[in-house]
Amino acid sequence: MPIWVYLLIGAVLAGLIGLMLYWQLIVAEGAYLGPRIVALLYDWFAPHYDHVKQFDKAGDALMLAVPIVKHLATSATPDALALDVATGTGRLPDVLLSQRRFRGRIVALDLSGRMLDLAQAKLAAYGDRVAFLRRDAQRLPFDADSFDVVTCLEALEFMRDWRGAVCEMLRVLKPGGLLMVSNRIGPDAWKLPGRTLPTAVFTVWLCELGLQDVQCHPWLVDYDLVTGIKP
Repeated sequence: MPIWVYLLIGAVLAGLIGLMLYWQLIVAEGAYLGPRIVALLYDWFAPHYDHVKQFDKAGDALMLAVPIVKHLATSATPDALALDVATGTGRLPDVLLSQRRFRGRIVALDLSGRMLDLAQAKLAAYGDRVAFLRRDAQRLPFDADSFDVVTCLEALEFMRDWRGAVCEMLRVLKPGGLLMVSNRIGPDAWKLPGRTLPTAVFTVWLCELGLQDVQCHPWLVDYDLVTGIKP
């Protein structure tokens, strides 16, 4: 066999390996390699995370914090306890604690230690109103019916058992509590087989789990925002 054939085969194999690594590490963010790899990648990327994301705090206040505050007002739980699963650098706690009408406390949970370090520095001004916990979202270390609000943003599709993680969130949510999660959509959703559902299907599944008043709201290019109430 001519040497150029071997070179061509080698180039094709190298290209395929490169595409596989790109998919696994960049697109899927290590999701198919297990939670330790996901945490390791986020530990490495943590210093650049907020700069790349360029969060819109005013938009987050409108879409994330205000609905939570309104729910707590209608449910008469001003001193609520919220859990933010996969908190990252503290995006949700930051915007929620900035709301004057929110007088509660937040547990910020993530598997990446460096992300939590950045969240802790960002939220230091809020003192003991926010606690930080390094744990896997699929094994929440809380009793059932512990939280008035449970949130999880831009993270479900990177969890090994995202359905189990949602069930865990519902387990620790109090009756009458608000669940707020994001559902992956957009041009890259198909690149995460087994980790995403069309939002219509996702909301039906949440209803089948028993959630009431399930609502879907357009949010970001790659995400819809879905909320529901635990009966």
